[in-house]
Amino acid sequence: MPAEKTYDTVIRGGLVADVVNSSFSAVNIGIEGEHITRVTPSGITGKAEIDAAGLVVSPGFVDFHSHVDGNLYSAECMARQGGTTTIGGERNLNSRVIHRIHEEGFLINQGFAVSHSFVLRNAAGVMPNEPATAQQVRAMADLASRFMEQGAFGIAFGLELVPGTSYEEIRRLSEVAQSYDRPILVHLRKDGWEALQCFDEIIRVCGETGVRAQILQLLYMVGIGGAMDSALTIMDKARAKGLDITADTGLYDAFSVCIGTGVFDDGWEKEYGGASVKDLLISSGIYVGSYCDEERFQLLRREYPETLISAFVCDSDAIRMPLKKDYVFVSTNAADGPHYMNVGAPEISGTFPRLLGRHVRERGDISMMDALKKITILPARRYGIDGVGSIEEGKAADIVIFDADRIIDNADFVDRGRPDAPPDGIPYVLINGKIVVRDGRLTDNRNSGRLLMKWN
Repeated sequence: MPAEKTYDTVIRGGLVADVVNSSFSAVNIGIEGEHITRVTPSGITGKAEIDAAGLVVSPGFVDFHSHVDGNLYSAECMARQGGTTTIGGERNLNSRVIHRIHEEGFLINQGFAVSHSFVLRNAAGVMPNEPATAQQVRAMADLASRFMEQGAFGIAFGLELVPGTSYEEIRRLSEVAQSYDRPILVHLRKDGWEALQCFDEIIRVCGETGVRAQILQLLYMVGIGGAMDSALTIMDKARAKGLDITADTGLYDAFSVCIGTGVFDDGWEKEYGGASVKDLLISSGIYVGSYCDEERFQLLRREYPETLISAFVCDSDAIRMPLKKDYVFVSTNAADGPHYMNVGAPEISGTFPRLLGRHVRERGDISMMDALKKITILPARRYGIDGVGSIEEGKAADIVIFDADRIIDNADFVDRGRPDAPPDGIPYVLINGKIVVRDGRLTDNRNSGRLLMKWN
């Protein structure tokens, strides 16, 4: 009789989330190297064993819209809340960072989109408020094609931050994305009620080019002044016409952005329903933890434009609405702007436990299975991130083990607490078979993640 196989690591006794078949089952998981090689109700043994009795065993959480971008401290915060894979590049695409991750690994899995607003436009010499010439559009399209061929996951448009962008510019670059079967990621031109009119050009470009579109951070774009319901209706109608449009949303009632961006150009208050500088919490820099007054607002805009602001302009009652839609996923938008110890905003440490603790367990806004799908298999499929997003034999051993009765976020805004406070109820996180969080604390496995690239 052959000897029983011994796996590198075995996770036994837990309730395993099968996000492919929408079920939970009591099975054991055998891991060899970086991959799951056995999922079985039978008893198996490993060189290392994790007792998951009484806990949920989930695929690693996929955060496809963050600004971690190779920042180790941001990745540490992400890992503690269960984030095992992230896609960045919306603001920048640093070749040195990409090379380092490729050569040395990283704490979490990191992929990149290419930023139209801050990479392609800069390379073509186009200022934010200027329209691109036909020659510049061609140059951007050629460069975007090279990024697609080098494994970028899509093209990110920060339209609010580059108001000079023309429709022709969007359409031509969308044609490039579509030709490589990559999505466009769209930060709309305006927020609040004004944003509703900005859906038109995205719907049009999807219809004309067939490109897939991801509308970024619904809560922070249209969760303002009662606009969320109308925005979801617009998306419902577009999808009913066969357009491939999805979205993601955050879970905190303030968005974060650097104070020097065009978001706060003259007249910004009208866009946010009559908000004022008193609604802007300074979340980094010399006045961290205080709210703006007019003098500080102007000083920071002029002298310290990279100061992070948390803008309390969102509708708290709009947070739940997009969670009901199967085409809306949950992402963090984490680490936008400066991010280091005790500064920033709580999404970097709290988004996923907040979803599972507050919105699933406490409020019942969504079922546990539907919530897990929004942060695992659905974004993985949407972005074509092969090998992650589910617990199946042959998939990467990216796994989060959590206590459904205890999981909760502890992070908060800088005037109330620590934005980087780790959550409760996540004792284990594995990335590519390595334990990176044990008993809620980071281990010495700091290079378990890998550079993700998208190949057709």
